Amino acid sequence: MAPGSIDSTPAASLRIRHITMISLGGVMGAGFFIGSSGAIAMAGPAVLLSYAFAGILIFFVNLILCDLLGRTPHRGSFVSQVGHILGPRYGFVMGWTYLLVWITTLAAEIMAAASLLAPLVPLPYWLLELLVLASMTALNLASVRGYGETEYCLSFTKVAAVVIFILIGAIALATGHHVPHAAFLGGSLFPHGGVAILSAVPIVVFSMAGTEIGTIAALDSDQPKKNIARLARTIAIRLLGFYLSSIAVILCLLPWQNIAPGHSPFLQVLDALRIPFADTLMTIVILAAVLSTLNSGLYASSRILRDVALAGNAPATLRATATASGIPHRAILCVAAASAAVAASAILSPTVVFAFLISVVGVFIIAGNMMIVLARLYLVRDGRRAAILTLAGLGAVLVAMAVDPHARHELALGVVAIGGILMLERIVSALRRRAVKGRALPEPARGQSAP
Repeated sequence: MAPGSIDSTPAASLRIRHITMISLGGVMGAGFFIGSSGAIAMAGPAVLLSYAFAGILIFFVNLILCDLLGRTPHRGSFVSQVGHILGPRYGFVMGWTYLLVWITTLAAEIMAAASLLAPLVPLPYWLLELLVLASMTALNLASVRGYGETEYCLSFTKVAAVVIFILIGAIALATGHHVPHAAFLGGSLFPHGGVAILSAVPIVVFSMAGTEIGTIAALDSDQPKKNIARLARTIAIRLLGFYLSSIAVILCLLPWQNIAPGHSPFLQVLDALRIPFADTLMTIVILAAVLSTLNSGLYASSRILRDVALAGNAPATLRATATASGIPHRAILCVAAASAAVAASAILSPTVVFAFLISVVGVFIIAGNMMIVLARLYLVRDGRRAAILTLAGLGAVLVAMAVDPHARHELALGVVAIGGILMLERIVSALRRRAVKGRALPEPARGQSAP
């Protein structure tokens, strides 16, 4: 039975409570607490429609993903599923785009954590980055159960904070404490036009990316198939509720024009309501969110990197796991090193390397979701309507990006990057065929030269 099979796991160390919180933890990072400001600036109050549309797409992608895992067991993670169903080229693109998304995300979260700790800890910024990354790496290397318990606590902190924020906002609205000229109290709901709704979706999808971590974590549980099915029914609905409710509270309590990209709108609301110690509380919550994303990102991307290596699309040494625990220690260290390198590029080449990676992740996520849906359409001929509608919705987002001048540049860079990955796949395939052909040649007889 293949490693990572849906029916058999080496550790079976995680329970459903871990898996549920891990799924939530993967999608409530700095991209939610801070990155939502960028989506609001792009679409205005209509960003609620962007969140609703993105949430529905992710919900159906999760249903499709779990259906694939149930129909083709013994094939490892969803990256392996895509490669098995659509062919090795798709598996190569799926694996490396997914890894690049997470490596870039991890680098951004490392920098965010260092920025939050810098005013509190008298150490150089670069050293703070290394300490944060080293601590999360050590935690992932130690044990799957330790990772799960830590992620449970960090995710619980974030979920509790969002629930409390929504309650505070609801009380403020019920008692008439609102800011004049807030989004729903006057002005246009579509200040940048209808296209901006779809153009903001990649930003929203990026902040929601990570629901698939639950399916990866389920492979380390005692009942993977049952837990995956349970996640498919519940996780996207919970996320949609958290996201829509909190963004609606923000738009009801603040004028959207006052929400500055790169600043936490959650903190702006709490400051406007004069909540005591708002800065300190939000710093703790955002730090928990950042550490949680680092924790889950290292876990998920290392498992995917091992799957990529098992498919022959990464060095064979990355297939290795610790004998007792089944932890892919070499893959974890490789992902951590790559994330550190990308974080360093943000300092050494902020307007070239890092800016390029940040620009393409949204397109990578959309493309990855499209490949999951295509795999489902290729595998199963019945019940295809939902998959076709999901694929059409994802395509509409790319079309909107092409039409919107603000998003067109990111779409072009994403297409170029995927083209580069396809070229790399051709080179790797050619080298692999040459190596196989070389091993297949008969050895020359004694006294004769090789041809």
